[in-house]
Amino acid sequence: MPKQVNHEQRRRLLTEAVFAVISTRGFEAVSLRDVAVQAGVSMGTVQHYFPTKRQMLLFALSHMRERVLVRLQAAVTALREPTRRDLIRAATAVMLPVDPAGREEACVNIAFFSAATVTPAYAEQLRDGYGRILTVSVANFREASRLDELRDGVDPDVEAPALYFLTQGLVGPILVGLYSPDEALALVDAQLDRVFRPTSS
Repeated sequence: MPKQVNHEQRRRLLTEAVFAVISTRGFEAVSLRDVAVQAGVSMGTVQHYFPTKRQMLLFALSHMRERVLVRLQAAVTALREPTRRDLIRAATAVMLPVDPAGREEACVNIAFFSAATVTPAYAEQLRDGYGRILTVSVANFREASRLDELRDGVDPDVEAPALYFLTQGLVGPILVGLYSPDEALALVDAQLDRVFRPTSS
């Protein structure tokens, strides 16, 4: 019998190869041939799934969201009886390059962000991704407000994007070594301390 091929799994394998090439050699180094070598498959295999580099990169960008969500779910699952603050903190940490997976994703995201300034298709996907994250973040802060976990006078619709873009602003400084992961997370915790009421031990 002919060997059954899981096409979705094969696409994901190629996408992970795209991430590896971008994070180690830069966006301009990505080609169908480079991805084939990285994935350990033939050039023909890559072209079967992605006839053009643009199609391959667009799929990789869409896969990025799913990859981050998987890591976020794992981080949340590891928490025991989390507060809303715990959930927000876990989500924030996942978006920072504080571990190898986060660092790779950050490098890839920055590369796509730069390319998006001249490639509308990339910009559209990034806008959609940012919008989805902000929607979830605002919902979490509003729920924290409903549960009276926020300090008096705190506006969840302001603090949610403020925390998110603080996080985005820390990505570059972590990558170039200006801040260590621990120092960056300390800034996140300071921001959360400013917004959330102290929790009783």
